[in-house]
Amino acid sequence: MAILKQVSLLVLCLAITIGIIGKTKPELFLKLPMGFIPWAMTGNIMPPYFDLSPFGEEEFGTWTRDGDTFISTGAKSGTNWMLYCSHQIRTKAQKDPVTDYRDILLETPWVTMIHKPGQKWADIKEMMNTTVLADGTKVKDYWDNPSHPFRIFKAHEAPPTMPVKKYPKVKFVAMSRNGMDVINSFYPFFSSHNPAFKATWGGFPPTYPDPMSCLKDFLPGGTLAHLYFGYVKAWWPLRNEPNVLLLHYDDAKKDLAGTVTKLAVFLGVKLSTSEHAEVTNRCGIKHMKTIAHKFDYMQWAHDASYIMCGKTHCPGVDGSLVRSGVSGGGKTFFTAEMKALWDAAVQAELGSDPALLKWAAQGGPQ
Repeated sequence: MAILKQVSLLVLCLAITIGIIGKTKPELFLKLPMGFIPWAMTGNIMPPYFDLSPFGEEEFGTWTRDGDTFISTGAKSGTNWMLYCSHQIRTKAQKDPVTDYRDILLETPWVTMIHKPGQKWADIKEMMNTTVLADGTKVKDYWDNPSHPFRIFKAHEAPPTMPVKKYPKVKFVAMSRNGMDVINSFYPFFSSHNPAFKATWGGFPPTYPDPMSCLKDFLPGGTLAHLYFGYVKAWWPLRNEPNVLLLHYDDAKKDLAGTVTKLAVFLGVKLSTSEHAEVTNRCGIKHMKTIAHKFDYMQWAHDASYIMCGKTHCPGVDGSLVRSGVSGGGKTFFTAEMKALWDAAVQAELGSDPALLKWAAQGGPQ
């Protein structure tokens, strides 16, 4: 009996200690091989390198300005595609993408991402304006270049985190994708992260052992369910707001030229016929593959290493973010069992709104 009491006391002390660390210095967990698990269990935001402080109700207005554009697409739903395409629109494809486009996180910063444990938004906010890279160039001269008619930022968040109605002169481009295609894309994505990056964040993101494990994270109640179901349900009611452009991945694939037109009009950029043709060319997967290394995510606020393996950063691993870009891959990726689970989840989450249900699966009229 005495031994049981001692064990119980030890377990209680351990639980209290973990709880205290989780609230006061959770980055200590990330020094462990699977440290993201106690990080998440103690209520800290996931992924562990996210900080939503930039979108705080009062904070947002301290660093944004009228005309700023947020490419706030769903995860694995064309984020790099829309970031790069929007950049080509604002420059009217007049700059050489080989020499004048350094890295996607420099040209279009991901403001909710911190680059090392313990870092805060306040640190990133300052470093965006003060950091000088090893070659002598300033980070600010990329994302806040005076030649750009507006600034572009990367995001994945949805309302109410995104203060759409409070800042009507800030623009938000949202994009969703067929959910099965999202999961199909996520499966290799996590394994394509640089092992050094994963080690920095307590083993996150983990490499899924099988497709079913990946799917379960996205089902209702799963740790990543908000990345799909939460996202589409949050943006759908705001699709007609004047400062919101809600796109669907499948529509953009079917009509890239039309999507360029739609984006340009929304962004307030007039393109000549020749400019439109060149922008459309650069927005295509064929062109983007020629500069795939520029989408490997440089950690400019840390050690300038890369988050993704890309073609060269992790020997033996092809971790390029620019892959096939096709629609419909989820149909062959899903087993019959997975498809049954997914269909039930879609019906439960989106079935009450037939228009949303149809649009989320295949795009088309909103």
